[in-house]
Amino acid sequence: MKIIVYPDASEGIEEILAGRRRESLEKLGELKIFYDAPLDHQEFLRRVDGANALLVGWALPAEVMAQTPTLEILSFTGIGASNFIDLPAAAAQGITVCNCPGYADNTVAEHTLALLLAAARHVPQLDAELRNGRWNQSLDGMELRGKQLGIIGFGGIGRRVFELARAFGMIVKVWTRNPSEARAREHNVEFVSLDKLLQTSDVVSLHIALTDDTKGLINPGRIKQMKPGALLINTARGEIVDEAALVDALKERHLKAAGLDVYQLDPLPVEHPLLKLDNVVLSPHVAYNTPEASDAIYEIAVENIVKYYEGTPINVVASPC
Repeated sequence: MKIIVYPDASEGIEEILAGRRRESLEKLGELKIFYDAPLDHQEFLRRVDGANALLVGWALPAEVMAQTPTLEILSFTGIGASNFIDLPAAAAQGITVCNCPGYADNTVAEHTLALLLAAARHVPQLDAELRNGRWNQSLDGMELRGKQLGIIGFGGIGRRVFELARAFGMIVKVWTRNPSEARAREHNVEFVSLDKLLQTSDVVSLHIALTDDTKGLINPGRIKQMKPGALLINTARGEIVDEAALVDALKERHLKAAGLDVYQLDPLPVEHPLLKLDNVVLSPHVAYNTPEASDAIYEIAVENIVKYYEGTPINVVASPC
């Protein structure tokens, strides 16, 4: 019988893992749940002692992983597992690592449109002024119909943003690292170069994974390429954008506005210059956060472990060498 451990669960997990999900794990063996992040490595090791399978919500320190000789499968409750787990070290240790792709595609896409609408129509600024007694009807909003949205990255989230934006009557162009005529036909989309997308789009929305190649992709030069008065929306990863250059472009009004859910520092420091700008809409990295997405993530995370022990692993991002 296997020992399955969730070493860093949040309150309320008992309800989410109830019923069929819990039963499927307990058919494999004993399920142990610990709440909140361990205080130190020793506490982490105590929690995962003897574990064959882990559900992990945050980071698994490499020092801890190296001292878990019984560990076979790790199911990371999210995407971007490489930001929290040393995948090459896991593979070398004989551990299979899985993640949960697609769990929040629709949720993040909807939040992207929320940031876009709020930035395009000055919603936070108008709300704040109205609450302070100012009836400001002088700010012109941006109508989305007929405007060009440039999507950078065309995975599940980017594809859903594409669908939603077209429902608003926007013209949508896409840059992806993997363009092909077959993909273009399948999704009825036009793939363009990154330069053309930046130079012609009224709104640019980021939906690309953070890798060594995409870190700093939206650098000072590329921000300058963007159309004067364009909007930038980022619900991907903060490290994709040169934040200092973005702040300058917003201050100088080269960019009309930005809508951001992710930052280079998370949480965003209270003295950060973005907080001093009236043409940026900010949310605290919550684009993924809905009950529907939370339910989906645990459905996938549990299935990862079940399928591994059935001999048909799914959603594998690292496997034994």
